[in-house]
Amino acid sequence: MGSFISFVPTPFEDIEIFFALAPVTSSDTVYDLGSGDGRLLFAALEKGAGNAIGVELDLGHVREARETAKKKGLDARVAFLHADVMDVNLSDSTLVFCYLFTTASSALKPKFASELKPGTRIVKESFPVHERKPIKTEYHGLKTFYLYQMPPEIVNKYEPCNDIE
Repeated sequence: MGSFISFVPTPFEDIEIFFALAPVTSSDTVYDLGSGDGRLLFAALEKGAGNAIGVELDLGHVREARETAKKKGLDARVAFLHADVMDVNLSDSTLVFCYLFTTASSALKPKFASELKPGTRIVKESFPVHERKPIKTEYHGLKTFYLYQMPPEIVNKYEPCNDIE
């Protein structure tokens, strides 16, 4: 898939919004697609998530996150993969965080549909998933956060016009 957004770390003051939309429990396996320095996953573990997996294209961020995990004593419960999200199996996730452009969300729709189990939650920051209805939306300053649940409700499905010759 390649990079659909440059590194834009989630401000610490925005982290709580993810968990207001999707509280975690010890049975959750949380994925962050584009995990950067790992701050969302560390917060998920501190809030009680069972396990966490970060997927990140930038090897420097992966190394930094792994080092932070060791320092925090969380390295047994979190993994940071240096990988493209399209190459990672997401089927064991129960909650997915992502801050990806709409084009990336569109590219991920088939992957999500085939790999995410019913009930898996997805929290997206800033960019909605076209043709999918969020079950909840939070506004924080100029940002919007969306909560989806698999399988998502499809809305405004585009039907191509075939009457032009």
